[in-house]
Amino acid sequence: MDRIIDIHNHILPGVDDGSKTIEESIKLIKYLKSLGIYDIVLTSHYIKGTKYEFNTLVRNNILTELKRALNDNEINLYLGNEVYLGDEIIELYKKHEISSINGSRYMLVELPLSSYSRSFPNILCELENYGMIPIIAHPERYRFIQKNKNRINELLEFNCMLQINVDSLIGKYGSKAKKIAKWLLKNNLVQFVGTDLHHIEHSKHLNRAYKKLKKLVGEKKFQELTYYNPRNVLADKNVQANLDYFRKERSW
Repeated sequence: MDRIIDIHNHILPGVDDGSKTIEESIKLIKYLKSLGIYDIVLTSHYIKGTKYEFNTLVRNNILTELKRALNDNEINLYLGNEVYLGDEIIELYKKHEISSINGSRYMLVELPLSSYSRSFPNILCELENYGMIPIIAHPERYRFIQKNKNRINELLEFNCMLQINVDSLIGKYGSKAKKIAKWLLKNNLVQFVGTDLHHIEHSKHLNRAYKKLKKLVGEKKFQELTYYNPRNVLADKNVQANLDYFRKERSW
């Protein structure tokens, strides 16, 4: 199998709608290992004002406990978050409530699935000015992009990068998400592919999905999306974003 790095999943136990126990987390990690995924960023949800508000210290302690129970020197686990985009995001980061990916300048952020907010540009601009690089989680699933795919330009304008879910390519989130994911890949707008894995029953088709990805983009691009770009994020190095489409379509 190819060596793959997963930068989006919900395997950290007991903190969100993903894994509930260390035992379940270990099963998920072993499954990912069977796919060639040895480096895993645990990106639990952080949504201000909800039960998903575990701060960095708490999640680090849980991560330490998970590593101890896993006891596998071949697996590398890193801390991150899937942060729901909101006005207080910089303050939350400064207070160590939320985490970037492995302490890097890259932060995985989530938008509302159903609607686009006029506050997004201001928040993304604030992140950019602070030196953070937002990685937008699963843009193919957002309805405002499904309705008008060119609205992706509004995200690219603020130095955002894009991460699609690999099983979007086999229809897990419906035909519209599948269509947008393939369109994003075709236009070379994707920098990362993740699993967004929550539970063991969600893992059934990941192997088929990765094979589909490789068939669509070829071996070299597959390695870029699933290994080399994520590896640069973990090391806080530059990831090259292809903005040719953005420059071509920009009309303002």
